[in-house]
Amino acid sequence: ADASLADGGAGPLLIVAKAARPPSVDEVRNAGAAPLAGAGLRVCQYDDGAPALGDGVDLVPEAGCRQPTKEGPGVDFMTGGLSGQATQDISAAFLGGYVFGNACGLGGGQDERLMTYMPEVAALTFFLSQHWQFPQLRQPAWILGARMLCKGLDGTARFDFRLANVTQAPITSDLVEVKLKGAAYNVSGSRPFAAFMSENQGFFNWRNRWDEAPLARRNKLPSQRDVGRGSWHAFEQQVKAWYRSVALTSYSEAVRPAMQELVASVGTGPWLAGLWWGDSQLGFLAVWLGHAIAAPTWGEGEAPLPVDYYLYSAFTESPGNQCIVHASDACQACMKRCNDDPLLDTAFWMPGEAFFDGHSCVPAQPDVCGETGVGDIISAYAGDSAGDLWARVEDRLAAEGSSTESTVFDVVVRTPSVLLP
Repeated sequence: ADASLADGGAGPLLIVAKAARPPSVDEVRNAGAAPLAGAGLRVCQYDDGAPALGDGVDLVPEAGCRQPTKEGPGVDFMTGGLSGQATQDISAAFLGGYVFGNACGLGGGQDERLMTYMPEVAALTFFLSQHWQFPQLRQPAWILGARMLCKGLDGTARFDFRLANVTQAPITSDLVEVKLKGAAYNVSGSRPFAAFMSENQGFFNWRNRWDEAPLARRNKLPSQRDVGRGSWHAFEQQVKAWYRSVALTSYSEAVRPAMQELVASVGTGPWLAGLWWGDSQLGFLAVWLGHAIAAPTWGEGEAPLPVDYYLYSAFTESPGNQCIVHASDACQACMKRCNDDPLLDTAFWMPGEAFFDGHSCVPAQPDVCGETGVGDIISAYAGDSAGDLWARVEDRLAAEGSSTESTVFDVVVRTPSVLLP
């Protein structure tokens, strides 16, 4: 029984915060002087098969980063474990993806699976309907007070077919007193939930262009690297989407104290590069840039809201693609890990066009991996401003044109050639 209902208690209280209008790209660019160090970037290599990243890369604390075993999941941003870490739901335009009226059981991607494991969120998004066809809450939105009531779901979804109930779910032990319009309320602080999308759904039609999905999964599709000003799915739109969704100033002043009280960090995986087939290296860069610009809205200090970036060999969406953020041999080792122990069919969904000769993992081919990895990028630019790296990414990729011969990271660090007279 729910102890919070005893003696006439109100029971569980959930707070929903909806973002205000989106800013313009120029508004976000104008805040680009924010230092990248302010993002508080921390990394967890969750069963990614690659050697540990070197010095200069801060790590997610052990309480939020423990490796899985053959018997079950470890600890990542999906299972929870790090106090106050928000789970970032890689949503569609509506929370819960296509779970209502479209999927039965644990089909779909990360978004749909989270609805099953956090039923309070599933019920809430349905009853806050905003659309006749997809009766679900629109993104971006934060939900405070919801709990993970089932266990077994990590970023790989390798064990989620068990759908085991949490036998000792926190009911009153995790309650935190927060203020809302002057009144005090007790709200669960165990699992803040942040749902928002990247702006690239349908940027190419994989149903009609069967050959393009495998290219995209290898980060080799030219349209993934769109840096055009004003293009709806360009890189600037991804930075803006992350910024808008995370910036505290996007939400009502009434809920900001509660958000600051309950949220200590944001955990995410391959945002942009799941079932919408974005480039995983650009996804990482968009997260880092957008978060660095948004973090100062959460308070003072060097890093008032850290972002925890989780690396997988086999994320539940597009297994193996995130390996490409590693450099050369580490990238190959990560892909080998995915191919040697592929996910069960129950752990993911992909259209047939996205498979490689019937295999779900991106194949470990030398031309996919670059010389520069995520650790190199962090070490090289952690002392820069978000705006400086943003401009560098766009300038370098624009100069490359439609070529995808080199990875994004290799292009970014490359010194441009100068033609002498």
